[in-house]
Amino acid sequence: MSYIKKMGLAFSILMGAILPVNTMQAQEISDVRVGMTPFFDYQFFSVAKEYGWDKELGVDLKFEWLTQSGPSIQALANGSLDTVNTCVVCNYPFYESVPEMQNFLTVSQFKGFAVIGRKGQSKTYQELLSELGSAEAAKKAAISQMKGKKLPIYTANYKPLLTAVLGEGDMEIDDVQTINFADDEKAALAFISGEGEFYIGGLPSEINLLMNHSDQFQMIGGAEILGSAGLWYSNVASNEDWLEENTDTALKIMAMSYRYNRYVQENIDQILPIVVKAMNDHSGVATDEKSLKFIFDQFLEFRTYQQDAETTYNPESPLFWENSAKYYVATSTELPEDADYRAKNPLDDWYKKFTANSDLLSWVDKPLQ
Repeated sequence: MSYIKKMGLAFSILMGAILPVNTMQAQEISDVRVGMTPFFDYQFFSVAKEYGWDKELGVDLKFEWLTQSGPSIQALANGSLDTVNTCVVCNYPFYESVPEMQNFLTVSQFKGFAVIGRKGQSKTYQELLSELGSAEAAKKAAISQMKGKKLPIYTANYKPLLTAVLGEGDMEIDDVQTINFADDEKAALAFISGEGEFYIGGLPSEINLLMNHSDQFQMIGGAEILGSAGLWYSNVASNEDWLEENTDTALKIMAMSYRYNRYVQENIDQILPIVVKAMNDHSGVATDEKSLKFIFDQFLEFRTYQQDAETTYNPESPLFWENSAKYYVATSTELPEDADYRAKNPLDDWYKKFTANSDLLSWVDKPLQ
């Protein structure tokens, strides 16, 4: 070996001893087979791959794109994937068929469930909060506006959610007039044409109402008024054996997610083109940066690990992830009687492991590119 090469090798070793990130980089690369889905919540994987975060941390993310979480979970069960994109409640139907599956990472809060009203005819939760000065009073006042009013709605999907919302305001389903439609798109079109005063439905219709008809409609409230029924988190899952054998790799995936969340909050314009390309390449619906920015602002909340300590993993917070899990355990018809949702979602344990890893915290917190 030449003198120059020897000196270069010695320098690399020295720097590896000094810098935690380079130490991780010097480790053997671990392949991770990721089940990717074309949903906005999970594109931190795409950004991590584009920026080379995976290789920097000693991981090689290998994507297999699927259209829905169901096929991804089946692929996880048969051993062809290592991680899948899912959510706590999404996993309930698989408790018996895929008992080894566990959520280990909370990516974001999905805030796509919302009540939409007509501008000039109703007040938003935020307006009422400013007037009343109490979150509880504002919630009840926002919901009480719906009493006796008409709602075009796809009842097959959204009646349980509407019932839960009304319950937060001490009301019942008979306190409003529901107009059932064959699907959510028809319900939203009826709302646009003047039918009813309020609407609850799916994310695509909500985006259309609030982006393309912003002069007519406004969001009355999301999770603030929906209670536990409207509190949903997007998660990443694997199976128990993989997590036990690849603890360090799972923690590095968590680090990539939290670094991405910093970009969303501090420099979203830099990552938007990557997310748009990933979505447009793998979904049937084209999106653009303006629409994506709107969605991130209105319907998704990507938190730092410090913010998660105060909300997602704080039992005293109304945003504590278990509030939703417990609510849907009590109302779900898909869970076996002895189902242990806590064992399937050791999210707090993984969060504690991650926040105890000073090297990974330093990597997440270093200056953005």
